[in-house]
Amino acid sequence: MKRNGRIFLLIAAAAMLFASACGKSGGESGDKTSAAGTEKAGDAASEKSSENGAGSTAAESEKGSRTVTDMAGNQVTVPEKIERYADAWYAHNEVICMLDQAKGLVATSQTKKKGPWMYYVQPNMNNALSTFGDQFNLEELVAKKPDLVFDSKEDYREQLNAVGIPLVNVMFKNYDEMKRSVSLTGEILGEEQMASDYCAYLDGVLAELKEKLSSLSEEQKPKVLHGNSVYSFSVDGSDTIIDAWISAAGGRNVASSVNGNMQTVTLEQILEWDPDYIITGTSDEVEKIRKDPNWSGLRAVQEGKVYANPKGVFSWDRYGVEEALQLQWAASLLHPDLFQTDIKAKIREFYQKFLNFDLTEEQAELILQAKPPEEN
Repeated sequence: MKRNGRIFLLIAAAAMLFASACGKSGGESGDKTSAAGTEKAGDAASEKSSENGAGSTAAESEKGSRTVTDMAGNQVTVPEKIERYADAWYAHNEVICMLDQAKGLVATSQTKKKGPWMYYVQPNMNNALSTFGDQFNLEELVAKKPDLVFDSKEDYREQLNAVGIPLVNVMFKNYDEMKRSVSLTGEILGEEQMASDYCAYLDGVLAELKEKLSSLSEEQKPKVLHGNSVYSFSVDGSDTIIDAWISAAGGRNVASSVNGNMQTVTLEQILEWDPDYIITGTSDEVEKIRKDPNWSGLRAVQEGKVYANPKGVFSWDRYGVEEALQLQWAASLLHPDLFQTDIKAKIREFYQKFLNFDLTEEQAELILQAKPPEEN
């Protein structure tokens, strides 16, 4: 009996040890399964987050983040280092061409058809998805995984916030605001020096114009009518960068009683204004205006002072960095006795310094005539 009892106890002890070992083994196995499940869930969540545009948020946590105040006064949290970005404002695309040569641009509002010089001078534009405006596709934008989007309006902010992409408003209406906008973009992209150089150049141009025009009375400043499509009665009024350059170049904006860009007026209103100069952003309208008998009573038409606005990487007259060239061209046009500017030389110098492109004299002439590049 004792022997049998000892055997029984040994068997029982062995069973207990076996059960304990199995329990321990099962616990380790369960822990490993749990850990592996968490890793997979984390990976899946990360992939889903990236697919939903929250990749910017994930990238932000890895790179670190900072808060900037945009031109609309919004406090916007952006990644410390920006590697990929989108630009929803036509004019601002020229700012990033200057600052970053569009190397980080993944989506744009521009197209090669609308901005042939932009794509010619800065081939990196060809790598970006054309979207925004009527063609805006949020899913396509999210797939490009931008760290942020630049824009001049607030229209996309809610949609972009919902997928974790910050929007930085860079809109401006005068030269002080323009310098702030360029500096803000330079700070965000880590291109502060180029932004500073451009602002200094713009300040120099404005200072020269102010000095040479300071003795003029208001009556000595010609009346200017400007519009993106003057022949279609679309004009630019006050509270615009157009109004700013007309004034800085020694002119008076006859449409200053109208507020905003591309405002529709009537021929009767234009006849009443009777401008000394007409400048249109649509080059083929010059001959139409000159030959249309309905426009023949205007002083600008009678004196042959109807001009197409130059257009390069962006339209000089409308919010791009070539505003600095617009000022010099307009001042020479309105006051040739005060400014004997070799504008083609200025264009070539500007393109080399700020757009990293060597223009020929023939190409500079094409830009003055608002003609596209002649590609091989």
